[in-house]
Amino acid sequence: MGSGQTPSDYQTQANLIIKTAQDGIHFDIFEYLCDTFGPRYVGTPGLGNALEYIYNKMNEQGLNATKETVVNITNWIRGNEKLTLLKPRRANLALLGLGGSIGGSITAEAIVVTSFDDLTKKAHLAVGKIVVYNVPFVSYGITVAYRTRGAIEAAKVGAVAALVRTVGSFSLYTPHTGGMSYDPPVPFIPSACITIEDAEMLGRMYDRGQTIVLSLEMSATNGPLLTSYNILAEVTGRESPEEVVVIGGHSDSWDVGQGAIDDGGGLFTSWEALNLINNLITSSQLQRPRRTIRVVLWVDEELGARGGATYLQDHLAELQNHVIAIESDRGNFHPTGFGFTGVPEAKKIIQQICQLLSAIGAGNVTDGGVDTDNSFLVDAGVPGGSLVSTGSDGSTAEYFWYHHSNADMITHVNQQGFVNSVASFAVMSYVLADMEERLPNK
Repeated sequence: MGSGQTPSDYQTQANLIIKTAQDGIHFDIFEYLCDTFGPRYVGTPGLGNALEYIYNKMNEQGLNATKETVVNITNWIRGNEKLTLLKPRRANLALLGLGGSIGGSITAEAIVVTSFDDLTKKAHLAVGKIVVYNVPFVSYGITVAYRTRGAIEAAKVGAVAALVRTVGSFSLYTPHTGGMSYDPPVPFIPSACITIEDAEMLGRMYDRGQTIVLSLEMSATNGPLLTSYNILAEVTGRESPEEVVVIGGHSDSWDVGQGAIDDGGGLFTSWEALNLINNLITSSQLQRPRRTIRVVLWVDEELGARGGATYLQDHLAELQNHVIAIESDRGNFHPTGFGFTGVPEAKKIIQQICQLLSAIGAGNVTDGGVDTDNSFLVDAGVPGGSLVSTGSDGSTAEYFWYHHSNADMITHVNQQGFVNSVASFAVMSYVLADMEERLPNK
C-alpha cells in the first residue's frame, strides 16, 4: 500500500498542521481587517476596501489570488429608520429594517401574535394594523421563517407593516437584521426586526388588553444594481492541478457590527488554512498536494447569493473536476467536525479524515454539508462540506447572540476556536487534495 492511500496515513501531516496552527495563526491580520474596514456591506467602501486589502495581502503571501467579477448584485439601502411606541406610553424602541424591505411612514395600532397559526386566528383583527411577531427562538432553520415570510403573511390579512422579534437565542437589547421576502401579488409592506425585550414587552401589553400604538419610519430604497467580485486563491496541485478542493466563506456582511463572526470567521479560516499549507510547503515541511486547494471568498451571500451563483456559472466546464466544496458559515466557536453531503462511500472517508482531528475535538461528522454559497455546487452534483461549531444551532445557540447585529464585533470572537477551525480546514483540505484516490461522488 503506497503512502497517502488512506486517511490514516496522514496522521503525521495532520499533527504538523495542528501544531503549526497552535503555534500561532495570523490573527492580527483578521483584527486589522475588522477594525479598519468595519462592516463589509455590498456597495459600500467597507466591502470594496476590504476586498482590495485581502486580494493584495493574499498575493503578498504567494497565494495566487485572482478576481472573479460578479454582476447584478441587489443594492438595498437602509436609509433612516425609527420606531416609537406612542401608547400606552411613549418610548423609542430599537429597530433594524430587514434587507429588501420597502420604506414607509406608518402610525397604527398593533396586534401581537406568537405564530403564523395565531395570526390566522387573529386575521380579523389585523386589517390596518401593525403585526408584531413575538416568536421565541427554537432554531435558526425554524424561526427564520418569521423574518423571511412575516411581511407576506401579515399583508395577506390586511396588515400595514410587520415587526419581527429578533431571530436570536439571547439579547442585550440588540435587534438583528437579515433578509426578507415579498410574494407578488401580495401587497408589499415595510418589515423590520425589534429586540427580544421589546417583543416580549409588547406581548405582555397586548395580553393585558392595553391598546398599543406604534409609529414606524423607514426610508429604505433599492438603488441601481451593483458589480463586485469573488476572490479566488490557490495552492496548485503537483500531479492533477485541474482537480480542485474548494474551501471558503463569504466576504460580505450586513451593514451593522463588523461582520467578524458572520462571516469574517469563515473568510479568515479559509484564507489562513491555505496560507498555513502554503508556508509549510515553502519551508519544505509538507509536500505539495496532488490536487489544487482553492479558497473562494464568495461575495453577496447576505442579500442575493450572486457570488455563489456566479462561481457555478463561471466553472461549469470544470465542474467534474471539483472534488468537494467546503464552506464555513456557522461560526467558529469550538469546531466539532464537519457536516457532509455526498455518497456513503465518501462520507466514510470524511469520517476517517476527521479522526485525524480528534485531538482538537473536531472528529465528528454529521449529515448536511450545505451552506448558502456551496449549495450551488452541491445542487450541481459536487460533494459538500460545512465546518460545524458549537453554538451554531439549538435554543441556546451562541452564534445567534451576535448574528446580523451591532454586536457582531471581534470582541466576541473565540480565538482558540479560530485556531482549531484553521487546523480543521487545513487538515481536511490537504488530505482530500493529496490522497491517491479522489473522493468518490457517485
